Amino acid sequence: MTATPLPIIRGLEQGERTYLSETWYQVWKTTGETSNGIVDSWFEVVPPQMGPPEHKHAQFDECFWIVKGTFLIKAAGQITKAAEGAWIFVPRGTAHAFRNVGTEDGHLLIEALPTGRMRQYFEEVGAVFKSVPVDERYGIIAVGPPLEAETE
Repeated sequence: MTATPLPIIRGLEQGERTYLSETWYQVWKTTGETSNGIVDSWFEVVPPQMGPPEHKHAQFDECFWIVKGTFLIKAAGQITKAAEGAWIFVPRGTAHAFRNVGTEDGHLLIEALPTGRMRQYFEEVGAVFKSVPVDERYGIIAVGPPLEAETE
């Protein structure tokens, strides 16, 4: 029998950090270890014109809430521009990507359900968005490049 997790209350900047670059980072709110395997959740600060390559998750669903900024969101082949307050749900197995199209840091609240060991993944691969293959041990499968800048 697993123990019941304790309630977790964290302020905006509270939580362990993982850096993807000097200015792109995550603040971890919950992990599988702290949520009894239920959810990984993190606050992500995304610099202007940055975003991950198109990818999909084999083992979990992912949700995004845009807290600050404007992003291009690609999911299942469709590209949409979304701004503060938008909520995005991406079912497992669906190819997706995002790109901060603003001129300031964008802020996202991201959840992986059930926990996908995401903190361990980001810690291990460090600057995951270099042009190297993504490690599939975590069920993250690269399927395309990052989104291009917007063209008017």
